[in-house]
Amino acid sequence: MAELPTFDRSELDGSIPARFDKVVRSFASHVAIGGGDRPWTYDEVDRRTNQLARAILERTQPGNGCVAYLVDHSPEMVICALAVLKAAKAFLCVHPAMPLKAQRDIIGDAAPDLLLTDAAHAAAARDLVGDESRLLLLEDIDARYSADALHVPVEPRDPAAIFYTSGSTGRPKGVVKSHRTVLHRAWLCAGYDGLAPTDRQSLLTYCSFASSEADVFGALLNGATLELYDAASRGLGDLGAWIDERRITLLHPPVMLFRKYLEMIDGQGLHPSVRLVALAGQTVIASDIELWRRHFALSCDLRHRFSSTEAGHIAVASVAPGETPAPGTVPAPRPVADKFLLVVDEDGQPVEPGAVGELVVRSAFLADGYWRQPSETAKYFRDAPGFPDQRLFHTGDIGRLSSDGSLEFLGRRDDQVKVRGYRVETREIEQALLQLPTVDEAAVITELRQNAHSIAAFVVMK
Repeated sequence: MAELPTFDRSELDGSIPARFDKVVRSFASHVAIGGGDRPWTYDEVDRRTNQLARAILERTQPGNGCVAYLVDHSPEMVICALAVLKAAKAFLCVHPAMPLKAQRDIIGDAAPDLLLTDAAHAAAARDLVGDESRLLLLEDIDARYSADALHVPVEPRDPAAIFYTSGSTGRPKGVVKSHRTVLHRAWLCAGYDGLAPTDRQSLLTYCSFASSEADVFGALLNGATLELYDAASRGLGDLGAWIDERRITLLHPPVMLFRKYLEMIDGQGLHPSVRLVALAGQTVIASDIELWRRHFALSCDLRHRFSSTEAGHIAVASVAPGETPAPGTVPAPRPVADKFLLVVDEDGQPVEPGAVGELVVRSAFLADGYWRQPSETAKYFRDAPGFPDQRLFHTGDIGRLSSDGSLEFLGRRDDQVKVRGYRVETREIEQALLQLPTVDEAAVITELRQNAHSIAAFVVMK
């Protein structure tokens, strides 16, 4: 296999298409995407995305607009994203299984220039945009459109991706990521995970989730193979056989999905191809680590990525190959490169190590803000005094930093209530309940009665 040129830090001031082009030139015949009806090589993905990008340019105006797409969990889901980027637009993935109202809210808020879809979802797509001129069917992209390279200027700070989150006001918020920020995430995957062309990276979730950013671009911008498994439709029953059949080396499941899978399986030293399990999406508890060590090979590494849609990859907690943590313990996460963590009080002032406050991230690689919502952007993203090339993002998470720089995450700011004069973190109660051997899931809520908070816990027993 050819050797991929090093992912140099200077490439962070380039674009995603430029880095992808470098990978294609080194690994044209290497499989880029697996898991569909057939494997797609890097050359095939490159040529197909060139055709689709030309069709997008033919139907849109110049400038940094947004192009959405509505397709299944398939190679086309990734191909659409790359094509939109080559056309110098920001991609927005809309999940077909999402409730119709949520789809309409997102399309209404984003106002995309164009909606890409296929014949299977054409009727739903027409209902979303109304105007046929804003619809482009993938089946219509044929030999009329050249597959040769196209060279549309793309700047590092141009919008690349929009991921929607639910807003506290009920209005969805589109988090905008630049090319530079997405490149940094892929660069971290190479540096922290050792992601290389010999790897097979899982993609278990849909591209509408921000967690897919690390999977898709971590793999394709480092020459690895991206293997698709639709956990939502296929369930967990086939997951183990799929991991072994596809020889997955990097497994990136949501915490809850992984927890359910570990409870289903039996045996030791399973899935010998997996060298790294990277968890995200929820808090990892000690029993997760104990089950992972019991079932996976000793050569496997475990990472828990602390991330947010707006700040990206913030910190990581690791269990090295061969290491077995003491029972009941969870490793403390530490900040990743270029992410600096602060804990501030209610007045926005930094607190001493060990004190509890809101977690703030300072970095040059944060999201740009919220799509078409400048007031919301100004509320959470602020200038970083003394650091002209960086900004601050106020996460709304509660935590504390130790004197050695490790992070303890304590929940959301809006999870904190006062009960009979004491500050109570509902997330901490949930985590304590999850430590009980008979509890599978737990949720804690507060209710205001007669001007006083009361707490109620709901559990699902195993």
